[in-house]
Amino acid sequence: MNNEAANILLVDDEPNILKSLGRVLKNYSVTTANSGPEGLAHALTTRFDIVVSDYRMPEMDGIMFLEKFMAIQPEAIRIIVTGYADLEAAQNAINTLGVFRFINKPWNNLEIINAVEKGLELKRILQENKALADQIRQQQARLNEQDAILKALEAEEPGITKVNWAPDGSIILDESDIDDDFKF
Repeated sequence: MNNEAANILLVDDEPNILKSLGRVLKNYSVTTANSGPEGLAHALTTRFDIVVSDYRMPEMDGIMFLEKFMAIQPEAIRIIVTGYADLEAAQNAINTLGVFRFINKPWNNLEIINAVEKGLELKRILQENKALADQIRQQQARLNEQDAILKALEAEEPGITKVNWAPDGSIILDESDIDDDFKF
C-alpha cells in the first residue's frame, strides 16, 4: 500500500490541531472532521485506511467515536492522540478497540509519521493474511470435493482409486484384476 493510496481521517475539535496533523501527513490523502459525528459521516461515504482521533472532544469523546467508527469500518487502523496522560483510558482503548497507537500531545512529528507508516504496514499484512486464509479455505473446499468424488468412486467400484506404480512410472496390474478376454 503506497502513501498516495492511503486515506487518513483526522478527527479533533481543535482546528489548529487538524491543520498541524494535516501538514505532518501531507504525503497522504487526508480528510478532516471537527467532531465525532462529522467523522462518522465521512466514514459512511469514504473508506479510510487509518483514523487518528483526539481522545477528549465535546459531544462525543474519542473512545465513543472510535467504537462507532469501528462498527462502520472495522479494518481501519485506529490511532488516538491526547493531551491527557490517562493510562487506564489508554489500556481500555487498546484492549477494547484495538487502538494501534496512543500518542500524547504535543507529539513529535516523526512519531506521528512512524505510527502511520507502521499502521499502514500492519493493515497490508492483515489484508495479505486474510487473502491467504481465503485462498486456503477455497483450496480446502476443492480438496474436500475431490475427496468426496474419490470416496463415491471407491464405493461404486472398490479398488478403482488404488493404483500400483512401478519405479519407472508405469502402472503395475494385478493379474486377478484383468478379465480373461484380455489375457495373452
